[in-house]
Amino acid sequence: MKYHCEICSYIYDSKQGDPEQNIAAATDLEDLPSTWVCPQCGVGKENFYPLSEDSPVPPGEAPQNIMIMALTQSLWQICGRGSCAVTREIGKLFITQLKSQGITLDNKEHALEMVKDYFINVNRFARDMDYEIKEDTVEIEVKNCRFFGTCSKLEDQSVLITTCPYSNTAAAALEEVSGFRYRIEKTQKDFGHHIVLTPISEINRKRTIKIKNKIKKLNEMGEKEF
Repeated sequence: MKYHCEICSYIYDSKQGDPEQNIAAATDLEDLPSTWVCPQCGVGKENFYPLSEDSPVPPGEAPQNIMIMALTQSLWQICGRGSCAVTREIGKLFITQLKSQGITLDNKEHALEMVKDYFINVNRFARDMDYEIKEDTVEIEVKNCRFFGTCSKLEDQSVLITTCPYSNTAAAALEEVSGFRYRIEKTQKDFGHHIVLTPISEINRKRTIKIKNKIKKLNEMGEKEF
């Protein structure tokens, strides 16, 4: 019998067992010890459901995982190793997606709640995400992350904290409402992450607006010439 993880789509095949966790072949899900967890995202066996022979075959790799991996690798190559531009651009893409759904970001609390709703309630990217707004920082706990394996693969290739969509999007959302850029510190915690976001520099909005207007005028001039 095969069982499907509802968080990361990992398939547990009772015929094969799980040799890496010392689970012998022919061990059914119900007979797994209570300490057994999904090797990809860390949830327990209660988060698995059976797959019958006529069930649709689940995707081998979640589309979001492929998107994050491809996008991160591409931006990393373009922007250069260690560039914060990778982090900011990925976060902006998710914020653009939220705004396209008519969502507005009014304050820190609302911004983080919208990020949590998008990742956890709507898309089930992880089992849960908690956050705490402190005087000088924002701390986020991501539990049982679907991207845990993806982030590990990228980080093995020296692509560092820029891989985490929660970090990126939360930082971009806070930037929208506070006017500050945020430094990201991320540490592994079980099958999830502990993230600390710290404001480091105020964004010069007037200068940014001037640059955008200048680019817009140049584009308009170019269109008229053609």
